[in-house]
Amino acid sequence: MRIRTIAIPAAAALAVMLLPSQATKAEAEFVANFGTVAPDNTPWSQQLTDVKKRIEAESGGRVKMKLFLGGTLGSEIEMIQDVIRGERLHGGGFSTGAIGEAADIPLLQMVELPYLFQTNAEVDAVLDEVLYGPVNTELESKGFVLAAWAENGWRNFATTGGAATSPTELAKYKMRSQESPVHLDMYKQYGVQAVAKPVSEVLPALNTGIVDGFDNTPLFSIAAGWIEPIDHYTMSWHIYQPAGVVFSKKFFDQLPPDLQTIVKGDPHAEAKKGRTAVRELEEVLVAQIESRGKTVVYLTDEQRAAFEGPALNVHKAFLLKHPELKSLYMQVRQKLASMR
Repeated sequence: MRIRTIAIPAAAALAVMLLPSQATKAEAEFVANFGTVAPDNTPWSQQLTDVKKRIEAESGGRVKMKLFLGGTLGSEIEMIQDVIRGERLHGGGFSTGAIGEAADIPLLQMVELPYLFQTNAEVDAVLDEVLYGPVNTELESKGFVLAAWAENGWRNFATTGGAATSPTELAKYKMRSQESPVHLDMYKQYGVQAVAKPVSEVLPALNTGIVDGFDNTPLFSIAAGWIEPIDHYTMSWHIYQPAGVVFSKKFFDQLPPDLQTIVKGDPHAEAKKGRTAVRELEEVLVAQIESRGKTVVYLTDEQRAAFEGPALNVHKAFLLKHPELKSLYMQVRQKLASMR
């Protein structure tokens, strides 16, 4: 069988990662390096492992996937840029906000506007029925192929020294922010001093007091070890954060049609599987946070409203900066209104 290589990176040390393995019964024609900051032994790593197994099995070994978990190949921004180039990395699982920032796709940042969604049902309807087509088109224009939506989930505030049940309370803390203009603007609207840091730098910053808190989902907070230095976890549900399983278009376009079909799989079935795996764990994970001596606080309707007001300013500022998305934003709003 003739071996086809996908790309040859400049650094010789990386070439070993990219070369197909030698003479086997199911010798790989194509090798895809797949990166993510998702830690091992999580629903995310399991989903990616299942994708790997499916692709390798259905392709009869013609496609081999190598997973690099836990940010071992860099930050989300760095890995996403690598996927665009299609050399060192050929795909990955990343948060939508990070893809939006790294690839300059404002639409993906719009999805993470604070207090845009109220329920999982709203999220699924908007992502699958309103935004799937436009997002797929935008991703392709930037060098990606969308294999499926994935899910980080609902982000909440985690702090050291007290709860964050109002913007005034939250403003007492220096917070780590994801590297996203929408996230940074949210903190600005709440009067919070925020520091943008990649995932790899968050735990040291918490341990040394460089930051007093962060916002993320229960699953990621526990899996990354961020929950240990903090003492309060406020269930604010202020941002729903999807993720995307994507492939480099440069890699994908080199595959023959039959392998393209296998690699892409069934995007909607894959999305449902990923969402279910993450959502089923939330109550258990919140209980784990409490069992570790952390105080879990649930916002009242009045407290939530105090956060929602300033959040609308984030929406307005975003649309002023990206007027081309106003029509699509209104479609999202109309869909949400029909469900409330």
